[in-house]
Amino acid sequence: MADQNPYLQVKDLRVQFKTEDGIVKAVDGVSFSVERGKTLGIVGESGSGKSVTSLSIMGLHNRKRTAMTGEVLVEGRNILNLEEEKLRELRGKQISMIFQDPLSALHPFYTIGHQIVEAYQVHHKVNKRDAKKRAIEMLDRVGIPQPAKRADQYPHEFSGGMRQRAMIAMSLVNDPNLIIADEPTTALDVTVQAQILDLLLDLQKEFNSAIIMITHDLGVISQIADDVLVMYGGRAVEKGTVEQVLRRPQHPYTWGLLSSVPSLTGDADDDLVPIKGNPPSLINLPSGCAFNPRCRYAMLGDGKPCDIEVPQLLQVQERGHLVACHLPEQERVETYQRDVAHTGVAK
Repeated sequence: MADQNPYLQVKDLRVQFKTEDGIVKAVDGVSFSVERGKTLGIVGESGSGKSVTSLSIMGLHNRKRTAMTGEVLVEGRNILNLEEEKLRELRGKQISMIFQDPLSALHPFYTIGHQIVEAYQVHHKVNKRDAKKRAIEMLDRVGIPQPAKRADQYPHEFSGGMRQRAMIAMSLVNDPNLIIADEPTTALDVTVQAQILDLLLDLQKEFNSAIIMITHDLGVISQIADDVLVMYGGRAVEKGTVEQVLRRPQHPYTWGLLSSVPSLTGDADDDLVPIKGNPPSLINLPSGCAFNPRCRYAMLGDGKPCDIEVPQLLQVQERGHLVACHLPEQERVETYQRDVAHTGVAK
């Protein structure tokens, strides 16, 4: 999964927020990269650090209240050190974001066309007529019927799927090199979800954009991603290609995510197996591996490491497949085959 010339490189990113209850370690030493024309899926439960990571890449954190270290390199330039004015030039033109809820991301008082025009004129010295023509062209490109008429309508006049398409049109109006999609299909029914994913893939081929897809839905990841980063408690616990992570996972947390997803090939009468317990507080993480209180395979007591030492993200036998787990690799492989793979959940 090592890129020769990645468009984006995130190196040892750490993001912390000060609160009355203590310091929130939202992201704790995460590294990854993505190149043009490829899609990286970032998965994990709520509170795992996925969205905080994406906001860091966009430069949307309040710098007065947020401590960030590490590097976020866009074409080799560390944007964590950029002034706000330079960030605004980058944001929307080279990097854009599709938000989870377009109804809250779109302004209710302005037409869809007006908002896309504004996003375009920020980065291009064109008159309003030419910008409006560009907005209509983008609405047509994302599959919105009667785009000239729709451009003069307001967000509440669009269906959920149409609003998401309008958000995609806005994010692509400046031909960005990197698109960050934060749970873009969560509120949509499965048919519209499939249409949106197909649209993103088609537009990626057209623009050769890099995509970061942030989601808790492994089904979405299997359809759209090339590589996968699994996050838990603000850290990366597994990383590899889709084939490696979804078909030959080695971290117990990844096993849990897969076992809690229905399978077309499994027995319809089989119960889904949720991960016991709740995600940890990012203010007071468990000692050692953050997943150990919920892990049925944790090695605890008598000097065993799971509740003592934070596991490092290390490569397994397959090139590019990285796992942060204290269980020996052979034991992980045997455990997965014995306890998870035979159910058909991860196949």
